[in-house]
Amino acid sequence: MEENSLIISIVIPFYNVEQFITECLYSVYNQDIPEDIYEVICVNDASPDKTKDIVIEYQKTHSNLILIEHESNKKLGPARNTGRSIAKGKYIWNVDSDDKIQPNVLSRIINICESNTLDVLIFNFDHFRNNNQILNASYPFVNSEVLNGIDFIKKFCLGKFGEISPIWTQVYKREFLNNNNIFSPPINMGEDVPFTLKSLLLANRIKSITDSCYIYRANELSLGGEIEIIPSAEKLYEKCFICSNHVLDTIRFIPKNEPLIKNEYLAITKYIISLFPSYINRMSYLEYLKFKSACRKNVFQNLNLIMLLSNKNKILYINKVLFNFSQKYYAQNLHSNPRI
Repeated sequence: MEENSLIISIVIPFYNVEQFITECLYSVYNQDIPEDIYEVICVNDASPDKTKDIVIEYQKTHSNLILIEHESNKKLGPARNTGRSIAKGKYIWNVDSDDKIQPNVLSRIINICESNTLDVLIFNFDHFRNNNQILNASYPFVNSEVLNGIDFIKKFCLGKFGEISPIWTQVYKREFLNNNNIFSPPINMGEDVPFTLKSLLLANRIKSITDSCYIYRANELSLGGEIEIIPSAEKLYEKCFICSNHVLDTIRFIPKNEPLIKNEYLAITKYIISLFPSYINRMSYLEYLKFKSACRKNVFQNLNLIMLLSNKNKILYINKVLFNFSQKYYAQNLHSNPRI
């Protein structure tokens, strides 16, 4: 395949998804364009299961499938970046390995991007459980005109960033991402939020469509699902502190004459950082100590975030994180986590 013949690159990082990867790969090949104008890049982030074997089997019948391997686990953000670093398509679509894309959508996506000279195309998605139960049937995005990022945010995104933040609801022009130095941060949790927020700010040409082009799986075994069941120190610190620091950093790209957007981005940062209390109360004692150690190690780095907390959460952060835990907290965790 010649580089100039490739229209779109689909990047799929994977880790421990052998029960889902077949559905994902089937979906990206159940399309309405020839395989010689797109490529599928699977990035093995040192997965210990048999996902790699399944990908290799797919390679036998699909010459546009590329497998890249990390020698050690580098996390989701860097795995996305690895895939993009070798991509040759004009456009990039980041797909999660436990999700699917809708059948026969690539032709429409490409036509819209090309005919409108887009930096970013945004679309809707379906949300389902493993039993195929649909969890949402409302699509927030309309068939919009082409706008620059600032105008698109003001018209369509204020108050809707929970719906617009997933990276897989958007297709990006690769040149736009590279020229603006937009890469995923080196984390697993929330890595798409600062990526999409920065992309929206810097894009010159954005359009949304009502089509549902993606199928998101509510998967308890995913990175996001695991933290809801068993909160770990590493995932919580990434989700609340590293991610929110990256979001806070995007504010410097907001023009000074756009206070509404700045306030919206600050509100997103406040929301993310304010999530930590609900998780530490469900942590095992050992994970709590690890989380506390990470926070204390980076206390000065996180000062701007802590200042955004409510007074109640500031006090909680000081009492439970910076200083000694209470005996009551230890007793509660010991009771709820007898194995610690």
